[in-house]
Amino acid sequence: DDSVGTGTSISTTGGGGPVRVSSLSLVDLAGSESVKATGSTGARQKEGQYINKSLMTLGHVIYKLSELSAKAEKGGRSDGVSASMQMSTKHIPYRDSKLTRLLQPSLSGNAQICIV
Repeated sequence: DDSVGTGTSISTTGGGGPVRVSSLSLVDLAGSESVKATGSTGARQKEGQYINKSLMTLGHVIYKLSELSAKAEKGGRSDGVSASMQMSTKHIPYRDSKLTRLLQPSLSGNAQICIV
């Protein structure tokens, strides 16, 4: 059974100091095998299709982000457009699946990510 869990923690140092906001997302996508191998039908088949679409979209988003990161490290374009401007104008397909929509803040922000 697949599931998604998210949690947010807000901590302060007191006295009006800095605020740290932490977020943790745990996603279990087990059961995304092919329909032919499992022989699933009905609701299970639909669920597997959604999981496979989400995984494909997640891979596509990660590829696009790594592509932009590589261009930014190389110095970007030679026409004077900054790397941050390039990133803001390049489309990243977060809205193509519920999974990437949920993980958008983690994927596009200042985050540490571990995919197992």
